[in-house]
Amino acid sequence: MAQAKTLEGSNVRGSRLAPFSIQLLKYHQNPDHENSSLLSLFPASYCSDSYDLVSPDGHLATCITKELDIERLSRIQRWLWIAGSPVPARPLHSQIWKDREIVITEDMDMHLVWTTGKIFIKPLPRFLLEPAVWTDFLCCSENCDCSTGAEGEMQDCEQRKLHKVALGFLYSYAALIRHESDLLLAKERYLLPNDDIRWSDWTTFIRQLDTEHIYPDINPRFYHKELQLSRLDYIYYFIQGNPAGFARRWHRSSTFLKANLGWITATTVYIVVVLTSMQVGLATEALGRDHAFQSASYGLTIFSILGPLICAGFVVVLSVCILVYDASQILVKVNRRLDHFGGQPGHSRN
Repeated sequence: MAQAKTLEGSNVRGSRLAPFSIQLLKYHQNPDHENSSLLSLFPASYCSDSYDLVSPDGHLATCITKELDIERLSRIQRWLWIAGSPVPARPLHSQIWKDREIVITEDMDMHLVWTTGKIFIKPLPRFLLEPAVWTDFLCCSENCDCSTGAEGEMQDCEQRKLHKVALGFLYSYAALIRHESDLLLAKERYLLPNDDIRWSDWTTFIRQLDTEHIYPDINPRFYHKELQLSRLDYIYYFIQGNPAGFARRWHRSSTFLKANLGWITATTVYIVVVLTSMQVGLATEALGRDHAFQSASYGLTIFSILGPLICAGFVVVLSVCILVYDASQILVKVNRRLDHFGGQPGHSRN
């Protein structure tokens, strides 16, 4: 029986159907206003590449692409093991137990990213719980090459790539909501689009996803549990060469300097204590004649002079690099918007 269910789940994912059939959403579907009913599952607007607010009406495919965008994580996919182990995410009750505040984010690439005292979680969008959306926008077309199973490495089509991200996202929720208490926490934190989702329906939904054999059909980002934000920043600093890191946590240069100069100050205080102890040691007869101790004292003295200066200089240089990077990004956006406005920075409606 278990084998039959597994084969059934694999056939569903290999076909041009949604990976589930249960209808979790409770909303009124009017055949005469089918488009309006579908639009109610999507955000009211999304930001286009030209920074315009656009209604999803007539642009559903683009809106879905924006909602499922994890390009920033895809760039560092091979290094994600540094930020998070390749195991399922901890359930919601465990996040609370670890004293992590659940912070809502609508950016897919910030989903399940954590830092001290908080974890970012993207609420489950309504459109991902509608099988018709999967069939129309997240499944391969009939003549798609990537669904034929040809020998050799296959290149996924755009729909297939989105399908893997969307299914991986559902897989992450299967990990977050494992117990009925997790379902109640998800409703309390507004992570689910419908308060009427029953525990029996949720267990059916997870069973239809066939999470045990889901890995070939999800984006590799979702192999990993929660990703540590500080490590993502380091990956972007040193591997991507991006001085701003993965997610900006300092919105002012003064805040950045204060946060990074703090540990330098603490280290300097410790060095002062060590130097004072060494000075006392040199005043004694036993250590005063010890050449090894004298050499160590000399080396630490030089380090105490140059070390803090070098570290502070590095922080200042990094702050300047971030400032220059931000300025360049702002100029790019300004020029793009001015071109979009027709090159009239002073244009206004009268």
